[in-house]
Amino acid sequence: MVNCAWSEKFPMGRCRYLRFEGSDHRPLITYFNSAPAKKRGLFRFNRSLTENEEVADLVASAWNQSPVASVISKQNLCRQRIIQWSKERNQKANQLVAATQQKLDAALSDPIPHLPRIEALSKTLHDAYKEEEQFWLQ
Repeated sequence: MVNCAWSEKFPMGRCRYLRFEGSDHRPLITYFNSAPAKKRGLFRFNRSLTENEEVADLVASAWNQSPVASVISKQNLCRQRIIQWSKERNQKANQLVAATQQKLDAALSDPIPHLPRIEALSKTLHDAYKEEEQFWLQ
């Protein structure tokens, strides 16, 4: 099987040249993969993470996990841990926003409104939105 130049640039398929039969041209069969290629996003370090104690501990433990590892492997491990931590944190933040929105809706639709509770829920929701806005500004 001979790979053509197109399949080397775009790893979503492969091609094969068939034998010469009755012509001076070789037929070419191309096979396409049904699964799309997995895209890997860029890792961008959020500067606000440097102020977070949890991230500092996470990086220190990842960096010191294997003293004989290369700098590149240590950086990769730190990157993986930060990505995992960020995903978990974002899921928790989304769950907090959804739960707070439901509680606020329930508190606002209560026949006897409890103003301190409404204000506390509004502040929690405002802080969560502010944190998300800072993330997107980064």
